[in-house]
Amino acid sequence: MENFQDKISEVVIRRLSDYLRCLNYAKSKGQTLIKSSDISTECGLKSSIIRKDLARFGIFGMKGKGYNIDELIKEIEKILGLNKTKNVVLIGAGNLGTAIIKYQGIKNANFNFVAAFDNNSDKIGKMIDNTKIYSNERLNGFIKKNRIEIVLLTVPSSETIKIVDSLDPKFVKGILNFTSVILPPEKNNIFIHNIDLAKELEVISYCMKKCLS
Repeated sequence: MENFQDKISEVVIRRLSDYLRCLNYAKSKGQTLIKSSDISTECGLKSSIIRKDLARFGIFGMKGKGYNIDELIKEIEKILGLNKTKNVVLIGAGNLGTAIIKYQGIKNANFNFVAAFDNNSDKIGKMIDNTKIYSNERLNGFIKKNRIEIVLLTVPSSETIKIVDSLDPKFVKGILNFTSVILPPEKNNIFIHNIDLAKELEVISYCMKKCLS
């Protein structure tokens, strides 16, 4: 089973995340069953792709009825590792970091910000909602003591490499990088995902230009 999971592409995993959002929306409207065609309409994908994605993990709907929404949500959350709360620390308590901590969608996805870190003495000791800001000097000690596996970076670009290199891979397993520095997908045995908001706007700009030309 482990070898099979290794073959699942990141593209499929991203689609599962989209399906989960669609399912939670359907549940909020009082639905208990959903067909792949319904998910298709919401996600803009062919029903056959959705059924194939779910079948990869042994998930099959009931003929003529579709999928039980509660059961499918639980299965996808289990696949994505969201069936247990994951503690996260934020490094860089500026405007973007503050907004991310306050974003309810992250909390709903079962991620919990247990601490924020910054090198600005005016911020240290203050709170962002229920998350306390600590000095960067305490970062690695906190990670080790609390066995933190996920780190979110919203620091200035000049600090990015130094901070990443200082993280202990015995504890940190994943980094969500919001800085403009493009980090490799894996560094020091830590999985890294880069999110550049300016880059995403550049892509939209291109797509708009292409559609209007």
